[in-house]
Amino acid sequence: MIHWIDAMAFIAGLGLSFLLALFPRFGPGSRYLLFFVLPACFSAVVQTYGMDIAGLSRQNSLRLSFAFIIATAAGGYLASSNLNRKAKRSPIAAACIVSLLLIIFLYQITPPYVDELQVPEGYLALGLVGYISALFLLITSVIVLANIEQILRRSSETVRWELKFLFIGMAALYAAIIYMSAHTLLFAPRNGYLLSESIELFHTIFIVSCILIAISWKRGSGRSRIAVSHGAIYSSITLLSVGVYLIASSLIARWVSRYGDIGLPVEALIFLVSAVVLVVLYLGTGFRHRTRAWIRRNIFAGKYDYRQFWLEATERVRSIDPQEVTAAAMADIVHRALGAIDISVWIRHWNPNRLHLLSSTGTISDSLDSSATGVIEQLLNASEPLSADDLESMEGTAIAKDFMEKTRASLLVPLLSSNRIVGVLTVGPDRSGHPYDWEAREFLRALAGHAAGEFHKSDLLSTLVAAKEDEAFRTFSTFLLHDLKNFASTLSYIAQNAPRHQHNPDFQRDSFQSVYDTAEKMKRLCNSLRTFSSNLAADKKLADLNQIVRSVADTLNAGISKYLQLETGDLPPVLIDSEEVKRVVQNLLLNAREAISDNGAIIVRTTDRGGQVELSVQDNGKGMSRDFMDRELFQPFHTTKSGGLGIGLFQSKKIMEAHRGSILVESEEGKGTRVILTFPTAKE
Repeated sequence: MIHWIDAMAFIAGLGLSFLLALFPRFGPGSRYLLFFVLPACFSAVVQTYGMDIAGLSRQNSLRLSFAFIIATAAGGYLASSNLNRKAKRSPIAAACIVSLLLIIFLYQITPPYVDELQVPEGYLALGLVGYISALFLLITSVIVLANIEQILRRSSETVRWELKFLFIGMAALYAAIIYMSAHTLLFAPRNGYLLSESIELFHTIFIVSCILIAISWKRGSGRSRIAVSHGAIYSSITLLSVGVYLIASSLIARWVSRYGDIGLPVEALIFLVSAVVLVVLYLGTGFRHRTRAWIRRNIFAGKYDYRQFWLEATERVRSIDPQEVTAAAMADIVHRALGAIDISVWIRHWNPNRLHLLSSTGTISDSLDSSATGVIEQLLNASEPLSADDLESMEGTAIAKDFMEKTRASLLVPLLSSNRIVGVLTVGPDRSGHPYDWEAREFLRALAGHAAGEFHKSDLLSTLVAAKEDEAFRTFSTFLLHDLKNFASTLSYIAQNAPRHQHNPDFQRDSFQSVYDTAEKMKRLCNSLRTFSSNLAADKKLADLNQIVRSVADTLNAGISKYLQLETGDLPPVLIDSEEVKRVVQNLLLNAREAISDNGAIIVRTTDRGGQVELSVQDNGKGMSRDFMDRELFQPFHTTKSGGLGIGLFQSKKIMEAHRGSILVESEEGKGTRVILTFPTAKE
């Protein structure tokens, strides 16, 4: 039965190897899987035919199978690392070299036994080299399994679906390796006993692994790309290092406790002291950043996880937040990515050569001035992060050098947006003690470009808000000025007609009433100071539009009575703010009066349109040009009248929009103008 299992393992491994070699569906890492599958395949064939064909003894065939299993473990580490295209070569090369040396020493160093009867039944004595090999297998298995878990957890759903059976197959085989090495590690190092049955278990699991890998190969598209995040690797290495450290501390404490008694529990004392040392090392800023720098240099092809930091930057460095919050977020990202502590972010506002401090961290946070002058003009030609050496090679950078000294900066990063420097980022020295290389500068340049764009947008948003506030103020001013102009026009008409009609009792009565009404309107205007955007049409009530027209005509009677013709029809009530609509009608009548000659006419007509009420004011005056109507009509401060303010129709349009009505102007130069107001009826 055992021979059949070994033979099936050999056939399954050989078939899978042909598939991987001929059809690399796992991408560039496909052929590296051969270094994982073929050694296991050779281990099975040794057990199947080694004693029959090559004449190997039982012990030698087991020893040779174990050697191939060591190669399998190293090959699996090679394959899993190369499936991640950013893997560094140095750890892979080290694992391959160690496995090769162990295989050589396994045959060169004979265990110190004279009598084979000392070896327990079912075991093979491999000696110290076998024990070290089992330890190598255990460590390699843990690293590969941790790597597989992190890859699966960080991969997209599509990649996970394609490759999950590949990693399950590899994990199953490494579980068998862990079982094998764990049995060997239970014995003393000088013995290195290998359980023979664990070899057969390995071959049995290898058959299952080949089936799972073949399923994953069938699913594979060849386009899957696996990438492990920096955070995952940092966590895995930290966990592994702490575990190894604690195990080593426990073994040392156990060994020391055998060789002396000082009146204290030596084993517990050494372990607790080592735990304190571990905490000190872990919390040590310099040690932690030196370790992270070493990991970045020796494990990753790229030192910085651009995807993680870019997503974080787009989430936290935003133009919609206050600039101080944005700057603090940027400083935090730089600190965690590069390990620098002394970081400051400066922004340029109105003064083109003055920088304002937004955020600072580290030892400089309480020692910097709130502003700095003269730095910007010395960085106008800079597009990349600058070091002190870079400034030395540039002329006229004394102020920038002094600025770097005050901020304790190793790099000065201009924040460029649309070829304009919107600010400066200063980055202190790396706590690992290494100078910043080109990759760190490239990372800072990319982050600074994003932040500069957000700061630039923030300035534009502030400018837009200021423009909106200015526009609101101008609009308010137009309403106020226009109402005052209408009041002045009413009083002016009374004054113009006073010399001729001052002794007429009817004129006196109408004039006094007009003055009184105008004064009341001016009081209401001063008391309310309402803007068009928030309070227009705020006091809507059912009203008769004909009555409003007659009221305005009576108010202006002294000035336009002989020109005015009223053609009012039967109208349903409308829901309007009477005072606002009176403003519109008064404005239209005054405009018409100023447009006509002494022989002119003004016709005011009201009509029921069924669901809508229409009021039109028509004159036979000068009219307006087509160009003016297309480009400038309804625009504030645009008018055809020599003494006008150009805000009457603008105000009227806003009032009609607030009433959900409309205003339409028909005009022809030299023939006159017709303005049509449309209101929805109360029912509508």
